[in-house]
Amino acid sequence: MRFIINRAMPLFFLFVILFPFSAQAENKAVEIEIKGDMAEVTLLEGKVEVIKKEIIKAQPLTLGDYVAHGDRISTKKGSRIELKLLDNSLIRFDEFTTFEIVSVEFDKKTKQRDINVSMVLGKTWANVSKLFGQRGRFAVSTKTAVAGVRGTVYRVNVAEDNTVLVKVYWGEVGVSSAPKPDTASQPQQIMKPTKVLGPHPVAGPHPVSMEEWTYIVKSMQQIIIRPDGTATKPMPFLAGEDINDWVRWNQERDKKN
Repeated sequence: MRFIINRAMPLFFLFVILFPFSAQAENKAVEIEIKGDMAEVTLLEGKVEVIKKEIIKAQPLTLGDYVAHGDRISTKKGSRIELKLLDNSLIRFDEFTTFEIVSVEFDKKTKQRDINVSMVLGKTWANVSKLFGQRGRFAVSTKTAVAGVRGTVYRVNVAEDNTVLVKVYWGEVGVSSAPKPDTASQPQQIMKPTKVLGPHPVAGPHPVSMEEWTYIVKSMQQIIIRPDGTATKPMPFLAGEDINDWVRWNQERDKKN
């Protein structure tokens, strides 16, 4: 009996020693898999709060936290935040900004990404990685427009009256009108062609469908989307006239990364 116990004791201690490492390795693998569809908080200044999906109470965000689909984030006065995605893309948000993570998904097998950040109010700066090439989607959306890219540097401002400003510093951004909620429910009213007979009396104010539009905004160009969803054509802007604290701060961050 003593011989059997003596033979078993080394195996027992070996199991005790290796079990924690095995559990840690398993937990680490699960952690990496979960964080694959999240964005990491890599910089945080001031006070930033997040409202998790299906949770009403806001929680403070801290450096190193992760945000995911459905999270609604708000930055307070004097606050800024930077999010890093799995493909090394960076998105930053200025003070007094509110946005929601609509999707942040990656497929390592197909090398596709599906990133969509919905801006409610404030300023964002995106430095989009080319790692995933032309596959998938990377978009910053607002109430009136969607700015989609595949590898560029640009920023989006959303004012309180829903006016949107998109400025592209490098690459190209496709800016299009946002899908209208009533498009699916009233297809005949939107798609039905009408014959124009010439000048005729115009009826009083009534709901109309906004015309869909898409513009390609190139390097050192900007576009403005009005609160009613109409847009100006892309126009150039001068780098010297665009310098402010927000732009300068982001450009310095881009150089460090």
